[in-house]
Amino acid sequence: MNHSDRDAYLQLGEKLNQKHSDQLSTQLQILRSVLINFINENGEEIQKNPEFRSKFNELSQSIGMDPLDVLIYSNSTTNQKENYNNFLIGLSIKIVEVCQETRDLNGGLINLNELISILKMSFESTISKDLNLKIELKDIEKSITKLKSMGKNYEIITINNIKWLKFSSIENLSNDQIKIYELCGFMGGFVTHRLIKDNFGWDGIRCKNVIDEMIMNGLLWVDSQGGEEWQYWEPSWISH
Repeated sequence: MNHSDRDAYLQLGEKLNQKHSDQLSTQLQILRSVLINFINENGEEIQKNPEFRSKFNELSQSIGMDPLDVLIYSNSTTNQKENYNNFLIGLSIKIVEVCQETRDLNGGLINLNELISILKMSFESTISKDLNLKIELKDIEKSITKLKSMGKNYEIITINNIKWLKFSSIENLSNDQIKIYELCGFMGGFVTHRLIKDNFGWDGIRCKNVIDEMIMNGLLWVDSQGGEEWQYWEPSWISH
């Protein structure tokens, strides 16, 4: 077999593998769509029957759908108070997961709108891109209230009229740290020593101490190539 024949066979093999992969992906998406329709039509029965729910969760997991995501979605499709409570409990678990995954990126402080976006993307990736799961700000706030009632260290704070979830081990943001975040909001996500001095009249030592502590706790990221002086970015702006 010469090189050209070998290359032709390799290309044919790659095409067949790609075709097989595409077919499996299509079949998987069809199964997920069928399962979502089934949830829409039988959501209450899934919640009422433990044995049925267990089998349903096994099926969901077998086609790559997170049972917790399915649980949240199935509870969101009915209007009963008990189901809404289950929806909030499931949502609170997902919030904890997001907080754990993003802790090193944001230092334990996340904008609630960003949190909602992350949750929606998570559901779309594990269940369906076409899934119309409504998560509103009030749902997030109620879920966080449930976390607080269980003794978890989660708290909603407001900076520049924007709500944030604080979930770090830091006891409280100091007034100076809040001022830094407020200035970040006005300046498009970052501050510099000069901006802080011009706006607040702080001396160099105070600026350095506050910034160094926020960097150490992951509340600011350093950009040493942003211009004439270093810029200190609020982490959620990095992904904008």
